[in-house]
Amino acid sequence: MRTRGPIHQIGEERHSRILTAALEVFSKSSFGDASTDEIARRAHVSKRDIYAEFPDKHAILAAVINMVLQTGDEHFSRVISDSGHDRAPQRERLEVIGLALMGEILSPLTGSVSRLVSSECVEQPPIGATFYENWYARRSQSIALAFSGRTAQTKARTRRTCDVNLASEHYVALIAYLPQLTSVAGMHEIWNRRSVETHVRNAVECFLKAYPALA
Repeated sequence: MRTRGPIHQIGEERHSRILTAALEVFSKSSFGDASTDEIARRAHVSKRDIYAEFPDKHAILAAVINMVLQTGDEHFSRVISDSGHDRAPQRERLEVIGLALMGEILSPLTGSVSRLVSSECVEQPPIGATFYENWYARRSQSIALAFSGRTAQTKARTRRTCDVNLASEHYVALIAYLPQLTSVAGMHEIWNRRSVETHVRNAVECFLKAYPALA
């Protein structure tokens, strides 16, 4: 197996510092006001270092989005794994997964990125696709894998079947649409522990009525 040399490791470390600094700068000001000078200062690199890796500021934002998505992937994979696989009651498992989705959407980090993306995607549509389409696709794929074992058991027992990919997309939409909309609008005050739990329970109830094969 080939090992990464010190030059490669230095390049990765610098890349990570640039993205971390960019996220800090983007979160503290609008995208238009965020400067590469400030990003370079916080990352302890030169502007030449930044432009050697990124052609423009939108490319930096796209890379920041991918970094945030990757961080979310790792956490969500743990939630799926810890939610009990096929042993836990399905309603309980769906509520755990729904609460994890809500926590991600309502986090300050995701909120900052959502507002940035919303402000820029009109002029740069690929930015919106990079964040929203990828987020929905990644979360739906993870949940579809969690559903697969359940549908196999249900089919064997009742001959009921369902499209787990479509079901997972609908589940994510039920959970995510309203909190994402309010988060982008800055309406965080409507969400507290009770309202989050109520929203998730109602979404799960609606979902199980629509997909009895996954109950």
